[in-house]
Amino acid sequence: MPFVTIAIALAGLFARLMTYPVRHDEQIYLPVGVLFGQGDLYRDYGFNNLPNFPMLVRLALTAFGSDHLLLGGRLIVFAGWAAAAGAIAMFTARTTGERWAGVLAALLLLTNPVLLGQTGMLATNNFLPMPFAVLGTILFLTAFERDRPRSIMLLAAGICVAVAAGFKANYIFLVPPLAVAALLVPRRIRAIDRLTHMTLPFAAGGVLGALPTLGYFVSDPNSFLAHVIRYHRGPHIAYWLQNPDLDGTKVMTLAGKLSMAANVWGGGGTILVTAVIVALAWIGRRRRADGQAPPAWPILLVIALIVGGMTLSFAPTPAFPQYYTAPIPFGIILLTLLYARIPSRDRTRVRPWTAAILAVPVVLGLPRLALAVPSLAHSEAWAVYRVHAAGVVLADIVRRNGGVTGPIATLAPIYPLEGGLAVYPALAAGPLVYRVGELIPQADRKYYDRRISPATIARLLDKAPPAGLLVGLEGRLDDPLIAYANRHGYRRVDTVIWSDRYGTARLYLKPSASPRGS
Repeated sequence: MPFVTIAIALAGLFARLMTYPVRHDEQIYLPVGVLFGQGDLYRDYGFNNLPNFPMLVRLALTAFGSDHLLLGGRLIVFAGWAAAAGAIAMFTARTTGERWAGVLAALLLLTNPVLLGQTGMLATNNFLPMPFAVLGTILFLTAFERDRPRSIMLLAAGICVAVAAGFKANYIFLVPPLAVAALLVPRRIRAIDRLTHMTLPFAAGGVLGALPTLGYFVSDPNSFLAHVIRYHRGPHIAYWLQNPDLDGTKVMTLAGKLSMAANVWGGGGTILVTAVIVALAWIGRRRRADGQAPPAWPILLVIALIVGGMTLSFAPTPAFPQYYTAPIPFGIILLTLLYARIPSRDRTRVRPWTAAILAVPVVLGLPRLALAVPSLAHSEAWAVYRVHAAGVVLADIVRRNGGVTGPIATLAPIYPLEGGLAVYPALAAGPLVYRVGELIPQADRKYYDRRISPATIARLLDKAPPAGLLVGLEGRLDDPLIAYANRHGYRRVDTVIWSDRYGTARLYLKPSASPRGS
């Protein structure tokens, strides 16, 4: 029965990923991955994050030869979910010696309502650092199961930690606690052996895993810092301060961040998990008074990771719920370590109430996944296929437009790319740079080879007229594109390309002979 529950959860998770509506953030992240390698990640596309996500997207799409771009991106995220849940399940089952505990630990992750929102459903860099962070931590802890630490596991742990941070810079919180642990524990090992068998392999893994990020930094450090660091500290904040109510109220203050953190960390059964953690810590402390307790450093290490993750969650401004999810899987790992410290003879009294309490968030979260399972039989209604179909319709209309050529001008580049059409490199990341173009400091503008803004978009389009303009999903940001279309005689096509919560996407075609069948 437990494994049937896991199967249902994974099937529901897959269905939810496939049917989850496309969101603004995917218009920023996914197209850059699709076009990765065809231009400079920062100077041409204006990307403002570390390079691992676009690299992974390009690698996956190339390996599988898929032209269904959103489907490919969502499948990558599903693989990340499966890896994180599998790693937690195996670690918990092995550490506690109880398979039911591994199943429950995996379900706590799979049914977490915060992760089942935009954080874990979109083809962006929000969720993908998590499986690497989990796997890196588990490999680090597992490396010490024998008398002599396994250097190969520490090497792999270092790679995973660096890869996680290469998806999202906030995951740098993993490095200090693990680096300190690699230097200081376990104390029974001689300092020289600790250095050669622990510290150096872990550090070497970190360097290997960080090579993509280091490569971009070394090759063009000023551009890298302008996009990855200064963008977030300057124009990004300035834009949201100027538009506080755009696309929902944004949290800009510390008080607002504390409130959001309380909602994320206090929901989804986290309070119950925390209560069990406290109870197990107390019981384990009392039961191990005979001095036979296993070493406490793994617990202290995971606590340090949780505290680090919570602290860095407050760094980005404005704040979004996904920024507060990094500590969630480490709470499950901590739960595992504390339960494992309780002697087997005492677990008969602990096991029933532990399982009963932790089953509550699972029971509350599982229906959300179970309800998505029936949609597996109706793939034609999946969002990933509907988006691709919209791209194909768009491409058919453009290609029938009297032989007119040129890119598609749009702030929603997923749709033309799904149809195999070209987009402007300056708009490959959707509205990312476009909306802040006039807010970028003069000193940093030289690092944006294709800087664009609502005030300058016409100049770009005049130099290379578009075959069409797709507008309607980015509110007033689309106004300059619509004005350009009207000013240059572009004809609006009656066919609705896409319609969702953001608006209705319509196409303006370049003047030419009337397109057949449009």
